[in-house]
Amino acid sequence: MSLYAETRIVLAVDLDYFYAQCEEIRNPEIKGKPVVICVYSGRTVDSGAVSTANYVARSLGVRSGIPIILAKRLLAKHPEARFLPMDREFYESVSERIMQILRYHSSKIEQVSIDEAYLDVSENTRGDFAVAEKIATEIKSEILEKELLTCSVGVGSNKLISKMAVDAKKPDGLTTILPSQVHQFLDPLLVGKLFGIGTKTEKKLGDLGIKTIGDLANYDVDELSEEFGPNLGPLLKRLAQGIDDDPVKERETEQLSRIVTLKHDADGFDFASEITPLCKDISNRLVAYGLVCKSIGILVITTELKTKNRSKTLDAPTNSEVRIESVASELFQLFFREENETLARRVGIRVSSLTKTESLKKDASLTEFFS
Repeated sequence: MSLYAETRIVLAVDLDYFYAQCEEIRNPEIKGKPVVICVYSGRTVDSGAVSTANYVARSLGVRSGIPIILAKRLLAKHPEARFLPMDREFYESVSERIMQILRYHSSKIEQVSIDEAYLDVSENTRGDFAVAEKIATEIKSEILEKELLTCSVGVGSNKLISKMAVDAKKPDGLTTILPSQVHQFLDPLLVGKLFGIGTKTEKKLGDLGIKTIGDLANYDVDELSEEFGPNLGPLLKRLAQGIDDDPVKERETEQLSRIVTLKHDADGFDFASEITPLCKDISNRLVAYGLVCKSIGILVITTELKTKNRSKTLDAPTNSEVRIESVASELFQLFFREENETLARRVGIRVSSLTKTESLKKDASLTEFFS
């Protein structure tokens, strides 16, 4: 084993107020105004919950999970506030491009959500935190340049410390915690700030007189085991001490998609040239990930903001741009024959039922292979 392999360095990358920031980039006029991304239930005009909000709205009391009607009350004195429906397909397309940027900087990446990922950079930094911080700066600059989005990055000796570091300074933050600084960083924080501790556990710890992470780190492990059980008790103490051996591991990709706003609203498949770049991008990403798909689907978002889907299961898996575009075109033609009164504003391509490329070699027909 190389000497530097013993020094682990993990980056946590967190895209700032991601959904709302995507909307600000798509519509720059709303930047600086309170922006609230909503999940509407459809029962009434204002029924549903807040998915996320930008920092302007947060400063006025809006939080994720609160009812939309309450958010509107909180922003009643701010007529410039914008309440927008969640557009997950759009956010996913931005997220996938950003994850590609991250993959350039590390071969070990774990995407934990649409807007968060861990990168293990131990090998390419040779255990040097100064080099890791330089990589973090490059990542921030590249995401800003290519996607116009800010992100926060934490640099630490494991996933726990890097996650705690990234949460320490937002938005557009960069925080590095050296191994020698772990206790200095963690100990003064309230125990509820420790990643993984919920409100119930925080209350239970408080009843034991444990108020800070330092209190928990120094608490008797046998008493913790008695209170929380033989597994959770010692785990809480290890986390409070900044110990986390969980590796950065790739999670299985379930689907890939791209979406585009059409140049003109369409009532038929007259936008073939506009889906070609989507199919090319999806094909390139499948190849980069070493994946093939067994299902190809289309998305149509109407002028009434309704989302409609069609999909087809293939006889053999593929990552071919030509095949993806051929099936997508067929599905769009079928869609508009069946939905001839629909006006499409945005369209997308999605591939799913993903497997490793080896299955292409085993199962593909000659036609599929050469396409």
